[in-house]
Amino acid sequence: METFELSRMFFVACDRMHDAVDELYEALHKLNGEPIEKLAGIEESIGRLRNAIYHEIDLINSSISEHESD
Repeated sequence: METFELSRMFFVACDRMHDAVDELYEALHKLNGEPIEKLAGIEESIGRLRNAIYHEIDLINSSISEHESD
């Protein structure tokens, strides 16, 4: 993998992590803009964020591995 492609993969992964964090922020609020005040109401959203972040970290790790193997 070329260096520019590695950088692009980093961007893709980080951009998607930003999107996932934005989605969490939205999920932490009710439709009227008030914050959700109970953990039970946000546990699923936190789990989705964790999964998304882990997925993107895996993409970064596999991109580095591929780059090093070339």
